Amino acid sequence: MHAGKRRKTYARPLIPVLLALICGISAGLYLPGLSGTFLAIIVVFIASAFFVCKERKVRLLPLALFFVLGYWSLQGWIAPDLRSSNVSRYIDDKPWHIIGTIDGHPQCFPDRTRFTLDVETLTRKQMSYPVTGAIRVTIRANVEGLRSGDRVACLAKLKEIRNFNNPGGFNYERYMAFRGITASAYVSKKELLVKLSASKTGWLSKSLNRSREAVSGLIERAAQQKEAGGLLKALIIGDRSEISRENREIFNRIGISHLLAISGLHIGMVATLAFFVFRYLLARSQRILLAAWVTRGAAVMCALPVLFYGFLAGMSPATQRAVIMVMVFLIALLLEREHDPINTLAVAALVILIISPTALFEISFQLSFVAVFSILYILRNLPFVAKLRSSPFRVQKRLALFLLVSAAAILGTLPITLYYFNQTSVIGVFTNCLMVPLVGFLVVPLGLLAVLFLPVSATLSLWIMKAAVAIMQGGLSLAVLFSEIPFAAVKTVTPTLIEIGLYYALAWALLNFRKTRLAKVALIGIALVCLADVTYWATKRFGNQELRVTFIDVGQGNSALLELPGGRCMLVDGGGFYDNRFDVGARIVAPFLWRKKIATVETLVLSHPNSDHLNGLLFIARHFNVREVWMNQDDVPNREYQEFLDIISEKNIRIVGLEDLLRPKIINGIRFQTLYPPKDFLERKPQDAWRTPNNNCLVLKVSFDEVSFLLSGDIEAEAEKELAALAGNTLKSDVLLVPHHGSKTSSTPGFLKHVEPGIAVISAGWKNIFGFPCHKILKRYDACGCQIFRTDQDGAITITTDGSFIHVRPFLSCCVQDASGG
Repeated sequence: MHAGKRRKTYARPLIPVLLALICGISAGLYLPGLSGTFLAIIVVFIASAFFVCKERKVRLLPLALFFVLGYWSLQGWIAPDLRSSNVSRYIDDKPWHIIGTIDGHPQCFPDRTRFTLDVETLTRKQMSYPVTGAIRVTIRANVEGLRSGDRVACLAKLKEIRNFNNPGGFNYERYMAFRGITASAYVSKKELLVKLSASKTGWLSKSLNRSREAVSGLIERAAQQKEAGGLLKALIIGDRSEISRENREIFNRIGISHLLAISGLHIGMVATLAFFVFRYLLARSQRILLAAWVTRGAAVMCALPVLFYGFLAGMSPATQRAVIMVMVFLIALLLEREHDPINTLAVAALVILIISPTALFEISFQLSFVAVFSILYILRNLPFVAKLRSSPFRVQKRLALFLLVSAAAILGTLPITLYYFNQTSVIGVFTNCLMVPLVGFLVVPLGLLAVLFLPVSATLSLWIMKAAVAIMQGGLSLAVLFSEIPFAAVKTVTPTLIEIGLYYALAWALLNFRKTRLAKVALIGIALVCLADVTYWATKRFGNQELRVTFIDVGQGNSALLELPGGRCMLVDGGGFYDNRFDVGARIVAPFLWRKKIATVETLVLSHPNSDHLNGLLFIARHFNVREVWMNQDDVPNREYQEFLDIISEKNIRIVGLEDLLRPKIINGIRFQTLYPPKDFLERKPQDAWRTPNNNCLVLKVSFDEVSFLLSGDIEAEAEKELAALAGNTLKSDVLLVPHHGSKTSSTPGFLKHVEPGIAVISAGWKNIFGFPCHKILKRYDACGCQIFRTDQDGAITITTDGSFIHVRPFLSCCVQDASGG
């Protein structure tokens, strides 16, 4: 026996089981419908029996069973067996009279209301059809008084749930499928929705709804400023609808956005505070001390505030997972066994994934469990932590440990944060050390205390809530102050799954460098793979000698990325929606660029300042180190256009006007010619009524040796006629971005005769309200012998050329089509 203390080690039998389940669920997502699954099960079973008979310590059978369990548990979500009565079978272009029951708490925003509806019947022309399934309903107005369980009727068109189909884009179809939602409906005004009957749910659900409404009213009375009240509603009752976009960005920028969603952090802090309070109170009793029930009693009593907070917050999926995780830890304390916290964490993850396998792909699940695991693993394996814990300086020790916990959580979740949000906060460790205790140990407990006193004394409850609001307002002021630091956050490109794996492998190797030789060998392998990864992306980005043009699927709008030889990038238009509620630049274009490791777009081209071309450029101009903007400087009274000009001024971006653009430019071997509008179009606008923003578009011809592209914007018949007269044979191009999304007012025969395109690309939204592209125009291009590609049907369309040959790759097609230029 060795003298002195020997570090205690724990067996972790559940870790391999959890990994097997995770692998099975992942295989179910990426390899659905495997026909050889049963054969694989038999092979694994025989192999397991062989190992068991040989008295090996390896036990493959449980792992195989959990792998299969994970695989099959996801199949019903990936390929659900939708019956003929499912509501998705009735999607068409006509309105339905829809009756159903609201499932879950409706989300109310200043200009819209959104909820999930379990549909019962669809009616049209006095014909009623009983249906099943859930839909996402959006009302273009704020509708108050709706609750979970209410039976409502509305008039709306059913719409198919569809992705923006770009490489690496967010899979909205899968996101909704994992929530059991198979269609969507848009109600144009609140008068078209009628509440048929109030919720008939049980007394518990009604009590919780009334409690949430009472708490919401209490917060509104206590909060003089709406910003603090909205944040407090998010923290107490899980209602985030009143958090402004500006405040969300502030919290994101300083690395504390996780505070806005009730998850493991909030439930854990409430449980921690309650546990220590109850343990302190129980320790006052000599009888309980003698029975050794202080810790177990505190664990039992602690479950009550945890459940109360979870139900009050609405028990969203993220909150449910947090409650389960905390309850598993409390049960471990109740049993008073020697337990390993990492094994206990594995139990919580197993329970959640068995109940809901789709949770594996939820950001909140990944961040919560990775953060807790990182804290436990890093603090256990850092050599100086044990010395720190034994330090006699209590204040310094606790502060240092808190800093370590914050750093471990941030570093552990860093790759996941970059993968989903493409931003990391440089000051996150510091701000978390300040804001987490402020919110977790002051604001939330005071808010819950106010809720507890509400039935007893409304006045006392109001004063307690006012204290919580005051602290929250102070915290918000601090957050605003920190967010104004220039280096507070940095935007980054998206890491690949391989790079995320390399990050965690490197972390493991560094933490175990002195413990095992394998870690030293692993470091060499990691370094080699990292070198190969860097070489691959450097060659792909900056060693490219071809011209690559990608017409991005931005819905009803235009956006085209030009990747020039040598790596320089140009973005022609950015798509967008008229009210900019959905930021196409932030949600579609920027993630597409980041996935391609593009952090700088040297040149933006704005064809004209209409929303479906302009709005997506605002985010790009702010965050992608833009050097210059090409634009016709048409004077349009447009709020988004003025904001775009303000960003250009703020970022010191150079504007290249029409006078300079009309002179041909050669950049990295690519020739750019601006063919339209004429130099004096602004002077001629008052006399020519047809010179609308569409007809004043920049028309850009891009040529690489024998291959040319014509990007025609939204010009219509009058502009096409004038352009043909001005440019003549110069218009001839191999690839044409079809004018005005294929509308019937464009693509005149005379214009097409001058262009003579071999490939026509139409950028339009799926089943858009304008009916673009027009059937007559499609026939006209067919008659010209054009190959037609459409972003609404093909997704993003990437055309690559070496100056002689053209390769076309539609995102939704696995085949590449070739053509020759000239």
